[in-house]
Amino acid sequence: MTRWFNPSHPQTLQAAVILGYLSAVFGLLGFANYRFLALFIGLGVGAFGSANNKRWGYFLLAICAVLIALYWIYLLVTNLDAGVVAILVVLNRMVFPVALAVAAVHPHSREYQKVWFE
Repeated sequence: MTRWFNPSHPQTLQAAVILGYLSAVFGLLGFANYRFLALFIGLGVGAFGSANNKRWGYFLLAICAVLIALYWIYLLVTNLDAGVVAILVVLNRMVFPVALAVAAVHPHSREYQKVWFE
């Protein structure tokens, strides 16, 4: 049985799945850099795989989320001399990617997928 969301997962993994879907949709709509199109497709596919208890889906979701979060952290570090407004813009845009990465690699999510995922 395939499903888009699994309510039996821990809250951190549920949040990662939802944020993965949202990030994939907004990334594919063009609100993101086109160089990272494969990462956003990976977020959507990984979220779907995680919702269906697939270990490959969890790892795909976690890897894509961490890579996107690292990109935003890199932008923050390289724009430290650009001024307060530029720093605030980068901080505002990196909230959801960092939250997604944290939810995906949270100990509750990792332990759950080790025990229950195929």
